[in-house]
Amino acid sequence: MDDALEEHLHITAEKGVSREELQKLLLKAGWPPEQVSAYIQKAYKAIEKGVIIRVAGVSKHFGENTVLDAVDFDINRGEIFGIIGMSGAGKTTLLNLIVGFLRPDQGDIMLVLPDGTIRSVIKNPELIKQQIGFSTQTPSFYEKLTVRENLEHFARLYHLTEPDLSRRCTALIELVGLRDAKEVSASHLSGGMQKRLDIACALIPDPSILILDEPTADLDPILRKQFWDLIRQVNAKGTTIMLASHFLAEIELLCSRIAILQNKRIAELGTAQELRNIYSKDYEIYLETTTQEYDKLLKELEKRKKFFTKTTIDAGELVIETPTPESILPIISAYFERQIGMIQSLHVARPTLGKVFEAVVKR
Repeated sequence: MDDALEEHLHITAEKGVSREELQKLLLKAGWPPEQVSAYIQKAYKAIEKGVIIRVAGVSKHFGENTVLDAVDFDINRGEIFGIIGMSGAGKTTLLNLIVGFLRPDQGDIMLVLPDGTIRSVIKNPELIKQQIGFSTQTPSFYEKLTVRENLEHFARLYHLTEPDLSRRCTALIELVGLRDAKEVSASHLSGGMQKRLDIACALIPDPSILILDEPTADLDPILRKQFWDLIRQVNAKGTTIMLASHFLAEIELLCSRIAILQNKRIAELGTAQELRNIYSKDYEIYLETTTQEYDKLLKELEKRKKFFTKTTIDAGELVIETPTPESILPIISAYFERQIGMIQSLHVARPTLGKVFEAVVKR
């Protein structure tokens, strides 16, 4: 009987009923307080200190299509958290659930407010709007309004009044680097400046969390770098960042933790280093020569096979996978000692996040 009741309470928790609501219902039904506390403790996992968002058992269906199935993870306060996944894996759906644009069919998203209070995103949509800023793939600003007019418009939607409205808009214009363009219509801004304006609009309520959906999809490499520099500035001010992007190399450098969304669930979650260790603990030595001929060197390496696990040739580069690069590099150095100028490039790296992602998808 106890196991069945515990399972019932757990399902109730997954459906989005808050701990406080369930406690009131059970006490009203005449349950002893100590028994109520014991069962609720089993039904609701405690949110650890430092967590700002908990996604708990979240599932979402569109008709007969299951997009997300019992997704669980936490986001820590102050971190930059990345979500990666194949196209159609459910990244945008997950972000829309977290900001309350969609309702989950099961589970809940819990938000820890600055005062430590825990609130359900489903049950408190108005409160959540003050805590989460969202920049979607489609710009939210009005093209006919200037930069300043856009920010003032959104500030009024959040009921900011003078002088707070003016101070907030001025501060955001400075933060995103649009001071010289504040009187320019949004339609006349470059792509990079429009992205900056979109971020500024999302930051109007001074949210604890900023969520970004493919924020640099249409930007060239230079503008992407400038944009990520801006995101680091926003994060440095204490804002928690959650983002979905398909630029894996940038996610690897930017994010403190990364979740891989695959087969409707979080397949792997951890730091870039932890995810690389899942794929392989080896290092990779990349060697390119002027001739791009490696047969003789490979014969030399075969004599010391215990020092490496695998060799491949990719786009003219010899790639040597080894747990001890310090054992292989002297062999390469000795081989090319009298062949000055043969080496075009040589570097050592850990497997990239892209390779980890490929391994998870294939698995």
